[in-house]
Amino acid sequence: MRGCYVAGKFEGRAALVTAGASGIGEAVASAFVAEGAAVLIADIDEDRGEKVIEDLKAKAAQCRFVHADATVEEDVERLVRYTVESFGDLSLAANLVGGVLGGANGPELHLKSVEGWDATVALCLRSTFLGLKHEITHMIDHGGGSIVNVSSLGGISYVPECGGAYSAAKAGVIQLTKVAAVNYGDRNIRVNCISPGATITPAYFVRGDEAGHAQLGRMVERQAIKRVIEPGEQAAVVVWLCSDDAVMVTGHNVPIDGGWSAY
Repeated sequence: MRGCYVAGKFEGRAALVTAGASGIGEAVASAFVAEGAAVLIADIDEDRGEKVIEDLKAKAAQCRFVHADATVEEDVERLVRYTVESFGDLSLAANLVGGVLGGANGPELHLKSVEGWDATVALCLRSTFLGLKHEITHMIDHGGGSIVNVSSLGGISYVPECGGAYSAAKAGVIQLTKVAAVNYGDRNIRVNCISPGATITPAYFVRGDEAGHAQLGRMVERQAIKRVIEPGEQAAVVVWLCSDDAVMVTGHNVPIDGGWSAY
């Protein structure tokens, strides 16, 4: 796994990672562990989540898994409470839930169902709002912290495969990040987000290996750096944004895309 970490940045601190059972979320959880943090992973994929925890515990990591739906407020509130109860801290968070539901992908808005639109916006944007709401509620009274959300290249530019609901929701994540950064900066809470490029994750392969590799290939063709991105390379930036090395960085969206958005 690519990505360079200087061990020990987060000793004595705890992180909450949603969508932590695979892909970028799994890499972020592993990166936090490598830096000494205790980690609570949340996901709807219980089998995969428990396997990730098993692997991390083999490295003597302090970690837990909780099955949760990040679009449900009671679940998110429970995640924050359980992180604090388990580890005595919650000063790091990565809100990484996203995806397309109900056939809401593709560029043609007039063909989309309202149900698909609502489900996709909830998955991408409401989940981020709920994470911020409850993470910030804790951090305000406990010395602050650092939060990273996940947007998308579809949130900053036109990507045909992303479709209207996903693109609009991910653009919303960027603006929500800015609002939170400005509102809570004076309380020692930093909020940033990343926009991943062509990263090898299960999300690309839900329609099969051939379709996934074809979409990744199209993305790479537009990049300045002509190769796919690994989840660990996304995680390295999340770790940096959460660390004291980035103490004056807040309110930013960081495209990690091999130069895709530079064109």
